[in-house]
Amino acid sequence: MKHTPVRARLAPLLAALLLLQSPAPVLARDGGWPARARTAAKYLDRHWGAPGGWHGIEPWQRFVAVDALIDYRRRSGDRRWDRKIADAVRNRAGLSANDDDLWAVIASVHAWQVSRDPELLAYAATTYRRIVTTYWDDHCGGGLWWDRRRTYKNAITNELLIYASTQMFLATGQESYRDWALRGWSWFAQSSMIGPDGLVNDGLDADCRNNGQPRFTYNQGVLIGGLTDLAAITGDAQYRDLAVKTAIAATRGLSTPEGILHEPVAAIGSDGLMFKGIFAYHLGHLLDVMPEGADRSEIMAWVRRNASAVWTLSASGKQPVGSDWANSTVQVGAAAQVSGLAMLLIAAD
Repeated sequence: MKHTPVRARLAPLLAALLLLQSPAPVLARDGGWPARARTAAKYLDRHWGAPGGWHGIEPWQRFVAVDALIDYRRRSGDRRWDRKIADAVRNRAGLSANDDDLWAVIASVHAWQVSRDPELLAYAATTYRRIVTTYWDDHCGGGLWWDRRRTYKNAITNELLIYASTQMFLATGQESYRDWALRGWSWFAQSSMIGPDGLVNDGLDADCRNNGQPRFTYNQGVLIGGLTDLAAITGDAQYRDLAVKTAIAATRGLSTPEGILHEPVAAIGSDGLMFKGIFAYHLGHLLDVMPEGADRSEIMAWVRRNASAVWTLSASGKQPVGSDWANSTVQVGAAAQVSGLAMLLIAAD
């Protein structure tokens, strides 16, 4: 019998022991991005959950949180928050401006798709009709007023009109909604709110021109959502191409040098805590329909970089997600947590 040196005989055992002692890949240890998103959702409900919604959240943000949980449900199959979704989407207290109401319209359509409760779709249709028949006029050549006193025509209200219109069309098949989506986009495209760099600013000045206000992340996100839907309901790929162009402009132009999504202002109020989550939500829906290629690979790499920053900032889910993913000195709260959840949700490819 041939003698085998002791070192050679022990080598496989030593290798196995080293493998066991080596840290397992993080994603393998914690179940990957879906499990991380579940942890973030549980943290949200455990620390801020309240009857009919969440503590410390702006009224309009309640509907964004509903959409994030519906998206979690769609992507994971986990229905544990169905009751929370049902209660929160029916809590319409505190809404004021037209953009507030459009957030409620959109979430109601999505919740109807889950429960098929006719009241939700009826509320969405009635509210939508009131807004477009009362607050669209010829000032600035068209567009919805943001507020009921008609003092400002801005990006978010008109982006929400486009997106709400596509969602209502997809839910009902009524051509009038598609017509409004196209009408809204036609006006928005020539409004001057989209700058030469492809980013959308906040609104129009008294002369109906781009007012030079910041290009917030959510302004890019809702436009991405509307354009993605326009491609789906018209069969015209130019709209998806525009959505991709907007996404690339935002991920490059609204990120830190390290590639972390960041608002273009030094400090942001409670409204802004939800902005990055809105961007992530709509970016995720674009990624769902994007073909493989260089653009999609670039965006996915950026998404995972940001999702990793969110997870690190939360101490692997043990702490709240902060408002600034590039900075450890941050605001926290339910809205910031929802934003982090939205980014974690889309990191799984």
